[in-house]
Amino acid sequence: MDIPLLADPGSSVHEAYGVTQPYRFHNRDMYYPATMLIDKEGKLRWLYISQKNSDRPSPELIIEQLEKLKAE
Repeated sequence: MDIPLLADPGSSVHEAYGVTQPYRFHNRDMYYPATMLIDKEGKLRWLYISQKNSDRPSPELIIEQLEKLKAE
């Protein structure tokens, strides 16, 4: 699959899609990592918000969600 990935160090994508669950880290507001599937029109189609920094969805879960979206 050809899937573009985006890092969001300034949290602008988090903020644009309202994915803002801040926590404090070294006296800074940080957002929990999120995995988003966004379609070509910019619509958020699937969202996984981590509950800690090490929490990420499995590749299998992401592929499952992509297949569901493709079937629509």
